[in-house]
Amino acid sequence: MNTTRSLSKPKTSLSPPVSRRGRLHAADLILPVSLGLWALGVKQTDATALGLFGLPDRLPIIFYAGVALLVISAAIELAGQHVSRWRMSMHAAAFVVVLYGTAPLVYSQGRYSWLYKTVGIVQYVNAHGQLSRHIDIYQNWPGFFAFAAWFGKVAGVASPLAYAKWSQLVFELAALPLLYLAYDALSLTVRQRWVALLLYSAGNWIGQDYFSPQALGTVLCLGIMAIVLRWLYVGNSSGQRRPSQAARDYRTSQRELSPPRRRSAVFCAIIIFVFFVLTFTHELSPYILAIQLGALAVAGLLRPRWLPVALMAIAVGYLLPRFSFVNSHFGLLASIGKFFSNAAPPTASEAPSFPGQQLIERCEEALSLGMWGLALVGAWLRRKSGRTVLTLLLLAFSSIAVLAAGAYGNEGILRVYLFSLPWSVALAASALAPVRTLSQAETGRLPDSVTSTFQRTKFPRGTLRIPLVIGVVLVLFFPAFFGDDSYNVMSKTEVSTVTSFMQKARSGPVYWATDNAPMSDTARYNLFPVAAIFGSSGTMGRAPVKSDIADVLARAAESYSAGMEPIYVLVTPSMITYNEAYGFTPNSSFTILLASLARSRAWKLVVRRDGTVIYELPPTRASHGPWVPGPIANFQVP
Repeated sequence: MNTTRSLSKPKTSLSPPVSRRGRLHAADLILPVSLGLWALGVKQTDATALGLFGLPDRLPIIFYAGVALLVISAAIELAGQHVSRWRMSMHAAAFVVVLYGTAPLVYSQGRYSWLYKTVGIVQYVNAHGQLSRHIDIYQNWPGFFAFAAWFGKVAGVASPLAYAKWSQLVFELAALPLLYLAYDALSLTVRQRWVALLLYSAGNWIGQDYFSPQALGTVLCLGIMAIVLRWLYVGNSSGQRRPSQAARDYRTSQRELSPPRRRSAVFCAIIIFVFFVLTFTHELSPYILAIQLGALAVAGLLRPRWLPVALMAIAVGYLLPRFSFVNSHFGLLASIGKFFSNAAPPTASEAPSFPGQQLIERCEEALSLGMWGLALVGAWLRRKSGRTVLTLLLLAFSSIAVLAAGAYGNEGILRVYLFSLPWSVALAASALAPVRTLSQAETGRLPDSVTSTFQRTKFPRGTLRIPLVIGVVLVLFFPAFFGDDSYNVMSKTEVSTVTSFMQKARSGPVYWATDNAPMSDTARYNLFPVAAIFGSSGTMGRAPVKSDIADVLARAAESYSAGMEPIYVLVTPSMITYNEAYGFTPNSSFTILLASLARSRAWKLVVRRDGTVIYELPPTRASHGPWVPGPIANFQVP
């Protein structure tokens, strides 16, 4: 037997290759540790007494250590040879939980005074089974409130206050899969998609995702855009992947021909239905979405081109019967064409006196402008990608056109940033994770034998860009998003006190010191129209407060009501904190007001609890006489 020949044969390994899914990644250890540190930091946070910098300066070091470790974990996973989709899904979800789950864990109540208005409308629907278009603008767009009322009955919840504080977390989590579908339809690499998702979560400081129509409207808009980009988009993906010949032929046909008519008709019908729901859910979102899709259609990137026209017709058709109400209350026609004044931020009319508030606003501006600037850098780097970069640029910046039509309560520029953000971060991701070689673009799609040929380093050059930029974004995000919580968050006692008052008190107008309180969270919210005392739009304006302010308010109140209904004055701790941040009036004005009310024989103290004070001017059967010159409040349903 010749054994020499057999011994000379090369040895062949019979052991099966190790699956990449079975390998232990560094993120498998770092991610749970980071979440553990975050959870421990949340547990140690004392948010009962926030300073003028809000929540950020109350969070312990261990909290920020957990956030930093989470960024490092995501960066390591993104820098590896193969990006694991399920691991990055865990990181993206963890990002949202850390950024938007912290507040509902450390606060007993929801954030923002305007949250309580949406709660009140839902309660109104529950109590009356319908809405009244003549009460306020919100009841003219009832989609969200009807849905929330239905959900409350199905869940057996008496009031949305029981769950409303979790809305930001829920809506931000719901946005992730929709964004991923949209990015997958564009020629973004796997790394770019995940970087874009992380940037979206870290850059969304607007706070539109509270319990509100805007939150649901944003999710509906992302859903429509995902359908459009995935099935009606006529773009290109050249230079990003090396697919099979059949796939290249198919994509070439997709670039040259419009989508099949039957498939196009089905998805157009779905889009029109969802858009109709969006139209009676939120006032502004349908128009911005129609403008974005119209820009794609004009550029030849959307088929059929008539779709944006049809969507705009639906939005305008819904507005026309309500136009008189909207224009009379919000001066819609008066703001048309005033682009630069419409683009002014909400705080432009008020000059904050506290330096901390100015710092918070600078962080908001830096985060917004920085994201747009990074998007332009990404667009330049991707300038050779043809229609893809054009698509992202149109989606990111076409929404600016809405500012020519109105200011949207001085929040138009915030809505522009919100609708720009999903596409701005996609361009920014192109700058942070560019495609430099075939190995980096094809890592997740080539066999291991081919991948090993192209992969030269475990961590490609520029790996540190991603965690550094995300770190800077987070540094700006925390003060921009949480910095105003000193007055955006009301205590449980304040909320329960005001809620109990509105449920039991006789209906009547309310003077509130400033427009920041947990008002209007009951079904009776429309029975208590309000007017501010202090501030540029307040009854007393910015004039120095005198010791007889209670008598001045009493005379004005009787002239307004003819003595036929009670009128109230409300002062809460959140109002005082709000004034300290913006300086609407000297802090001593609150002391003078309360002292004057206590001395006055006209006003009766009805509530005093942990800083919340309510005085009542009891009704008389007839007015005490003709009107005495003085400030007359313009009471309105909040």
